[in-house]
Amino acid sequence: MTDATQNSETAPDDPSSGAVLLSQAAAQYRAGRLDLAEPLFDQLLDQNPDHPRALAGKAICLSQRHRRIEAALDLLARAVAQDPKDAYLHQTLAATRNSAGDFPGAVDAARQALTLDPLCALAYVNLTDSTKITPDDPVFALGQTALTAPDLNKADRGLIHFALAKALQDCRDWDAAFAHFQAGNDLKPETQDFAPFRDVAERQKTLFSPEYCRGIKGIAKTNPRPIFVIGMPRSGTTLLERMLVAHSDISTAGERREMRDLSADFFAKSVQSHPDLPPHLAIRKMAGKDNLAQLAKAYVTRLTRAADAPLPNIIDKMPMNFWNVGIIATIFRDAPILHMRRHPLDTCLSNYFANFQTGLGYSNRMTSLGQYFRLYDEMMRHWHLVFPGRILDVSYETLVSGPDREIRRILDHIGLEWQEACVHPESAKGMIATASRWQARQKINTASIEKWRRYQSHIDPLITALGGMGWIDSYMQSDTQSGR
Repeated sequence: MTDATQNSETAPDDPSSGAVLLSQAAAQYRAGRLDLAEPLFDQLLDQNPDHPRALAGKAICLSQRHRRIEAALDLLARAVAQDPKDAYLHQTLAATRNSAGDFPGAVDAARQALTLDPLCALAYVNLTDSTKITPDDPVFALGQTALTAPDLNKADRGLIHFALAKALQDCRDWDAAFAHFQAGNDLKPETQDFAPFRDVAERQKTLFSPEYCRGIKGIAKTNPRPIFVIGMPRSGTTLLERMLVAHSDISTAGERREMRDLSADFFAKSVQSHPDLPPHLAIRKMAGKDNLAQLAKAYVTRLTRAADAPLPNIIDKMPMNFWNVGIIATIFRDAPILHMRRHPLDTCLSNYFANFQTGLGYSNRMTSLGQYFRLYDEMMRHWHLVFPGRILDVSYETLVSGPDREIRRILDHIGLEWQEACVHPESAKGMIATASRWQARQKINTASIEKWRRYQSHIDPLITALGGMGWIDSYMQSDTQSGR
């Protein structure tokens, strides 16, 4: 963000000055703390209701934090009207329109941003994420020129590589697309140490041992009822979410971090309260009915606030909650846990191509992707073992090949009546804030099945890390519901 407060009458070092507030808000936004950034943007708008960057910042908070997409678009329209030559405002408008499903509007805003600033890296992403690119599109020449700019920083260079890769996929130039994906990923740090992941897995398996879980049924039945959609990122969780929110009794809160945060806090306080006990025994000692009921209440309160609508069932589509199945099953008696499964190579490559901006560092290299997938599969095997029948596996390939039959099975598991709208997710309203925004608004299709074959000559390290094609074929043939 840039300083748009040149005419402020307060001194630059005054904590209440526009420049300082904007800088502080931008810092909180970059740190992912929208809860701290939003009041700073509000304070700026109290001083100057037409501050373009403050309007844009508030709009981001409305769309990403409160899921109020229309209000966000209104603020962005005001911001662009105040400063129509600011490329940042246009690319922010493009991203927000994309989340709302206004793809033509997103394309227009992204192209305007690139006209104003050919080095506006996020505009390349917003453009290529919002339409199918043809071989004669000017984005190719523009992007290649931008990549030669000596002052282009590493992060922006990576963004442009990923955008050009997606555009080349549209043109079916698979080898050139992979080269750009690899170049973009190689600009990111490599995950060197998997010990922390393995430590977490061992702690979860020790805490939620088969003996301990044998009597667990869950203690809370809440209204609204959460529906957990879990799995590897890019396994089809967004598609399943979109299909389910088309049901008149289901809303969504998107991807929520509350379960991770609340459980981590509960585990830490349990260990602090009983330092004389091993961690897993300290946590079990604190996991009484009252404490778990408080956790359930705190979680559902936050989930309800974030939901698109106050309906009886609210989806938490955080794929990484596959780490937290133990505490979920312990807290909630009747909350469905839907586990998306997809071909390991398609899942891993989709992660490699996604350009996650925060976390998920394992996705930057083929070897670490394969290692992480194996650890994820190990955790899911454990949860099926200790909570038999508690998790419903949903095959991505089955879901897109026979959506009517599969969504009926899912709704029956949830305890809801069939509704035709569930097989037309392209018509569902609401924002989408994940990397699969474009795909999730298309009609259900099988085009993404076995996409890995297009890149087969490039993925030997991934295949090896997964355990070879024998392990991969076995995974696809296995039945997790029977404990495999």
